[in-house]
Amino acid sequence: MPPEPAATPAADADASEEPASRRPGIVVAAPVLGAMALVSAWTGWGGLALGLVAVAVALVAFARLRGRDLSRRGPLAGLALGLVAVVIAVAVEWSTLAGAVTYLETGGVRTLDECMRQAQNEKEQHVCKSQHLDEYRARYPSEIDP
Repeated sequence: MPPEPAATPAADADASEEPASRRPGIVVAAPVLGAMALVSAWTGWGGLALGLVAVAVALVAFARLRGRDLSRRGPLAGLALGLVAVVIAVAVEWSTLAGAVTYLETGGVRTLDECMRQAQNEKEQHVCKSQHLDEYRARYPSEIDP
C-alpha cells in the first residue's frame, strides 16, 4: 500500500473552514424561537417578547446568509412564526393596552367606581383594583388583594 501524501497547508486551511452544507446556529435558532413564541403567544407578554426576539434573530440570520448558498427556509419560518406570535400576543393584550392608554390620557384621575364601570373584562377590573389599591382595601377589607 503506498503511503498517503503529507497534508499541504492549503488542505489544512480548507479543513478549518465551515463546510458548505453545515448551517450556522442562528439559522436553526430562528424557527425554534418562532415556534416557542407561537406557543407562548396566548400568554400575552411572554409571546410578544419571544415573537420580537424571533423576528430579530430571523433578520440577523437573513443578513448572515447573504451571498451564501444555503437555504433560507429556517429564517423565513422563524420570521413568519414570530410575526404571527406578535399579532396574537397583541390581540390577547389589546384590552390591557387600551386600558393603559385610556388611563394615561385621562391623567389617572378616575375613581375606582368609574374605572370598574368602564372595565370590559376581568383583566381590566384587576387593573382598576391595582390602580386604586388603597381605595379598594378601604372599601373591601375582607377581600383578598388583587
